Amino acid sequence: MRLPSILLLSLSLGLSGCSYRVPDDAGETALIRIVAKGSVHGVPYSDCVDSSKPGSGLMVRPHRGIAHPNFRNLGIPMTAETDRVRRQEGFGANELKIPANRPFAFLYSNREEGMSRDYLAVCKQKVTFVPEAGATYQMEFFQDQMCTALLRKIDEHGAKLPEPVALHSTDFCNANARHYGQ
Repeated sequence: MRLPSILLLSLSLGLSGCSYRVPDDAGETALIRIVAKGSVHGVPYSDCVDSSKPGSGLMVRPHRGIAHPNFRNLGIPMTAETDRVRRQEGFGANELKIPANRPFAFLYSNREEGMSRDYLAVCKQKVTFVPEAGATYQMEFFQDQMCTALLRKIDEHGAKLPEPVALHSTDFCNANARHYGQ
């Protein structure tokens, strides 16, 4: 009985290093809720994607068949529509603090089977933006006819403001960083 417990503890400790954490030197921060059909990795203080940069890691992963997905709640107000979407099969969500006034890079990745078994649609989106101190955002990543990333500020009721926040396309920082999110 003890061996499975030790194995589970070892696995959880090994995986915990892969999760995004707000950097200790973050200073001013912003809040962000990420809702994604797929996985999202984040890289603070960067305008490109590289898993070796300090503080980088997994921010969101999809839940599969779990009635109540693991959701970090920082108290950001949420609309019923956002709550419904985040609970759908294959989606994931999290609320996180991110450093403000410096670039932050995201890598979104999703794979879906197509109409036939021989077809696999792969969606990868690499974007960056500079969060404003004290602002609250909602980032959505999904695979539709395209590979979509949408960022908006949200109000005190959780409603998305009409004007999207500009996202900038980015890439991996170097050839060695390309393994990230594979």
